[in-house]
This record gives sequence, C-alpha cells and structure tokens, in this order.
Amino acid sequence: MNSNKRSRGRPVGTGLDDGPTLKKVADMIVANPSLRPTTAIRRALDKPEPSNIRRLQVKWKAGKAEYMVEAQARRAAASMPAHRVSAPYSPRTGRNIVEAHRKMQEALGPGFRAAQEMMNSPGMRAAQEAARRYQESPALRAIEEFRNSPTMRAIEELQNNPTVRLMRELQDSPMMRAAREMEKVQRLINRGF
Repeated sequence: MNSNKRSRGRPVGTGLDDGPTLKKVADMIVANPSLRPTTAIRRALDKPEPSNIRRLQVKWKAGKAEYMVEAQARRAAASMPAHRVSAPYSPRTGRNIVEAHRKMQEALGPGFRAAQEMMNSPGMRAAQEAARRYQESPALRAIEEFRNSPTMRAIEELQNNPTVRLMRELQDSPMMRAAREMEKVQRLINRGF
C-alpha cells in the first residue's frame, strides 16, 4: 500500500489567514452576546460567500475560546465612551427629533403649551396619584385575584365551550325568535287581549 497518497484540498499550512476576521467576529459577539457566530461572520465579511462562511465557521469552532478571551481582554482594556442607553440612534437623528418637536410646538401654538401646563398642574398630579392608589388598592387586587382564579377560568372555558356557543346561537336564531313571538301572542289571546 502506498502511504504517500496525496490528500485532497489545500496543502497543510497554506490556508488563508483568517485571524483578523475571526478577531472582529469575537469583538462583535463580546459587544452583543445575543449575536450568533454565523451572523457575526456574515457582518465581518465584505462579500459573504457560502464557502468563506463555512471556512470561518470551522475555524471559529476550533478557536472560539481563545478568540473570545482575547476579545474580552481588548474590550476591558479599551476605554469605552459613555453609552447612551436612552438614545439608540445617532446624535444627528437626536437633533432632528428635537428640531421636529420644537417646530410641532410652534405650529400647535399656545394651546399645546396650555395643555402641557395643565398636565403638570397640581390638580392633575393629584388625580394621577389617586389613580395610582386606586390601582394598588386591596379591593382592586381582590378583583384581579378573582379574575385569575380557577373558578373564573372555568367559567370562561364554559362560555367558550362549543356546545354552549351553539346553544346561544340557537336561542338567537330567527326560528327561536319567531317561537317567542308566537308565545307572546298566545298569552295575549289567552288573557283575552
């Protein structure tokens, strides 16, 4: 048997250097842990072709732990600017929103300002506080508990039961309405008008 048989594919050691791309993938995953590796690979490639994606998936699977440790160290070492949690859009978009809001206020005029002032008035705050206390009241909690009780669930299931639904439809059918009308007429006749 010939043991010098040539293997298929690219010769060992002549593969492409995908280190920078895989580091970029690891950085993306560290920045967004919910990101799946294949999605990060597609985003890291300029032209994501199936063969390139598959090659990187294999290399990622083999060196994932090492790339992730390096990426976490890079992220910890880098001084990140303050992250705006409340504004996931660009500063330009934020300025455009503020400008549009200002123009809307100008267009609506004094009525809009009066409505804003009314919403911030002590009377409105008192009403909001009363509504909050009502929502937290023991009576409302008891009503909610009753709505979520097994008894109420059983009643809802009974109302949604196909047999009960058919009975309601039968009662509301034109034939049953005619029968009820006939019964009324019969009572009137028996009473002698």
